[in-house]
Amino acid sequence: MTINLKEIDDKIVMADAERQYKFVLVYCKTGQVKVDIDNQSYVIEQRQFLTITPKQFYQFTEITNCEGYILEFTYDFFCKDEKSTELIYHNGLFCHFGLNELITISDEDSFLRTESYFDAIKKELESKFFEYETSLHSIVKLLVVEVSRCKIIQQQRPLYKPDALFLQFLNLVRDGFEKRPTIKEYAVQLNITEQKLNELTKKNTGETTQQLINDLIILEAKRLFNYENLNVKQVAYQLGFDDAHYFSRFFKKQTATRAKDHLRSLLTS
Repeated sequence: MTINLKEIDDKIVMADAERQYKFVLVYCKTGQVKVDIDNQSYVIEQRQFLTITPKQFYQFTEITNCEGYILEFTYDFFCKDEKSTELIYHNGLFCHFGLNELITISDEDSFLRTESYFDAIKKELESKFFEYETSLHSIVKLLVVEVSRCKIIQQQRPLYKPDALFLQFLNLVRDGFEKRPTIKEYAVQLNITEQKLNELTKKNTGETTQQLINDLIILEAKRLFNYENLNVKQVAYQLGFDDAHYFSRFFKKQTATRAKDHLRSLLTS
């Protein structure tokens, strides 16, 4: 199913963390929801949202008198054009870098619109009437705009608007860890030059392309250590490193901590 909506109840409490492969918007109308995402704990309270980005690990741990929804949808469902692709990542709403923020509904009008969007999504999914997926896409887009507006009001800082081509690059990195493509190979896939790719990366993150790739590799390595119970050699292999010792040196250079020590700290915590 490319899109799914479920009400929050005690059944969503999870015994173990799972990797998410869809975009997720958690909405708490009343009560409280506790969720762990990538080893960070969040408490979602009345009239708040929380987003989960594909590839993150998550676990709903506690529900307290909560009424609300969990909306899940795929990249293919939402990102039908460049404008939609940029919208889903505007202002770090869904973030490749493992950041999650609680977003509070800004006012009563926003709350009423949010409620109407969820009601409309629920009705479309139940009826599956003519062109319901087209209708759903429009409603979800309006909901994402509403959440983005709430975040803009809440954070009171300049709007971050990533380029669609840069987001395409991030998706390639996220899905290509095992093959470990070179910067040149990424540029070829994007049909641009290495220089253009470096310019895009610098513009959107302030980092070089290689440093950004390294950051995402380390983020994925920590997820594998934290949730998959893999040893250093297994993590190295999954991330495209043929030599576990080389991976260990890479990990220490990027984090100032040995991979074995990081793993040991997880096992003893």
